[in-house]
Amino acid sequence: MIDVMLRDELIDYMGSLDIPYGFIECRKFLELKPYFDLKVHNDYLTEFEDFDVENRINPFLYYEDGKSIISIGVPYLRKDEMYNDMFSKYTQGEDYHKVVSFYLHSIGDIIKKHGYDYKIFCDTNKLPERYIAYLCGVGHIGRNSLLYTERYGSYVFLGEIITNAPLCDGKPFEYYEEKFNYISEFKECGICKRCLYKCPNKVLFEKNFKTCISNLTQQKKLSKEECNNLNSMIFGCDVCQDNCPKNKNIEYSHEEMFNVKGFIKNISDDEILSMDNKFFFENFKQVACSWRGKKTLIRNVIIKNKNNKEFLKRINSSSEELNHYRDLFLSDIEE
Repeated sequence: MIDVMLRDELIDYMGSLDIPYGFIECRKFLELKPYFDLKVHNDYLTEFEDFDVENRINPFLYYEDGKSIISIGVPYLRKDEMYNDMFSKYTQGEDYHKVVSFYLHSIGDIIKKHGYDYKIFCDTNKLPERYIAYLCGVGHIGRNSLLYTERYGSYVFLGEIITNAPLCDGKPFEYYEEKFNYISEFKECGICKRCLYKCPNKVLFEKNFKTCISNLTQQKKLSKEECNNLNSMIFGCDVCQDNCPKNKNIEYSHEEMFNVKGFIKNISDDEILSMDNKFFFENFKQVACSWRGKKTLIRNVIIKNKNNKEFLKRINSSSEELNHYRDLFLSDIEE
């Protein structure tokens, strides 16, 4: 039986936060298994995705007493901010893991007050968070596989709470199967396919995100062909969402912690190339693009300048890996 008192209090509180949210029952997402099995079969999984499908569809692996899942979307696009085009916008304010976790814990405190337990997740499990958000009514999924909210478009961070509190009724498998099949109709996108054609690597036609620029900038090792597909980005990519009509005339985030950090607004390639550990930890550790380490950012700057002979000749790293990329592109220029 639903705990109506708790549910009503949560609705009032999350409404006061001015964020999209929703509830679903905690259940195995069996309708997704054929989809994930096909991705594994087609070798479409990135190095960040789990090959064990059970880890992706079974929330009870993360909290065995779960009865409900709460999904929230925290908007991050700030008005009148000067973003650095070489970094995805989500990486330029305070690390979203900290901010979203703060929101989730504040919601969890209410759950705890009513005598229940919970666990929070923000990029800390393998579950399909966009699909969960879609089921919760937080938004719809577009052709670019991003979740779109009505007020903030796709510029939102997602987070989840799995709790043993009963917050919603269960539904039959056929309901969820129909909800999953509805996604592929892209009714909210209409006839628009702008994201498919604007994507520099044409990733969205087959949904093979191994060649997505955002994925490549975070991948630990890159082939020469993959280097040529970075589109001069240092971390992440916003092309598909920046070109989406549904992201026009949206509301901006009220969260000041997502203001662009001063150091990243005008940082030069040379400053990244020469940054030491002190600079990295005092600056980049504040934002989400630090998680792959200093060397990945420097590598991507080298790739960005792969046709700049003078820039490449200035590189004399103690890292064999970085020197490898320098030599790779210098040999092309000098041939």
